[in-house]
Amino acid sequence: MRPELRSRLVFGFTMGGVVIFALASDVVRQSHLAVLLLGIFGVLLGCGEFARLARVQATEVQIVPMMVVSVLLVLVGHLTGELSSSAPAYSARFLDSIDRLLMTKPLTTLILGLGLAWVMLAQMFHHATTRFFSNVGATVLGMVYMGVIFHLLQRLALLEGTAEYYGSGADYAGRGGQLVMLFLASCKLGDVTAYFGGRAFGRHKMVPKISPAKTWEGFAFSFVGAIGGAYLFSWLFTIYFPHGPFNGWWQPLVWGLVLGPFGVAGDLAESCMKRDAAVKDSGSSLGGFGGFLDIYDALVLAAPVAYLLALVL
Repeated sequence: MRPELRSRLVFGFTMGGVVIFALASDVVRQSHLAVLLLGIFGVLLGCGEFARLARVQATEVQIVPMMVVSVLLVLVGHLTGELSSSAPAYSARFLDSIDRLLMTKPLTTLILGLGLAWVMLAQMFHHATTRFFSNVGATVLGMVYMGVIFHLLQRLALLEGTAEYYGSGADYAGRGGQLVMLFLASCKLGDVTAYFGGRAFGRHKMVPKISPAKTWEGFAFSFVGAIGGAYLFSWLFTIYFPHGPFNGWWQPLVWGLVLGPFGVAGDLAESCMKRDAAVKDSGSSLGGFGGFLDIYDALVLAAPVAYLLALVL
């Protein structure tokens, strides 16, 4: 094994272990702090890398509104249903009123709308018509690419398993945290098995104009990681926690089978951005892995699908 590949594997498994441990502690404590911190860290790091990529084509990408709106989306996703859950008695009524506001008002849409107004006004007054479409479009895309996706992960973490779902005597608040871990495991293990399967057996190019190294054989192996990861983590959850994320044997199969292609598609979408920017990696913040977007890519298109699956499975 090449030293570069060995160091990437060691770093990757170490980083993955830290994230899984932090998220597992959330499930144990029935808290969502680790998901929140992961979201804020990811947004701040990812927005910087996204802006650097986009500036090749859109010279005046507005990183400040991109970051502010993205962080607000993460916070709103986290605070919905969270504020009054552990509040002291003297502040519970006040926090409950904020809680109801978050639940009943379209804050996500409002934040995106105000963000769009901010970006368009800044473009008009500072740059007039110069690259209007590319500058505004790239900035708003960054808000969605980072903010909306991490917002969905916060919402996924808040999903509870009802007593009726599990056939038990009480609801289980830890289901959402398990689903977040299951989502990350399925996407990233699918990524890993696609990489090694493609290296070992890859013969037929998938989309050489976008990513010359991607093969159909690697794509097939992505299902091994996505489905295998779903079953592995579902089984582990049933051992260490009162309930797992699902109430049957077939849901992990559907979960991995559906998420696998979307993880690969997200990877290809980021490859398009890097090719447009004429760079190999989105950054260098993660050593041999490149930048944060290089490990985040598989999650982007899969996150909305995972949230939908969590509602119906």
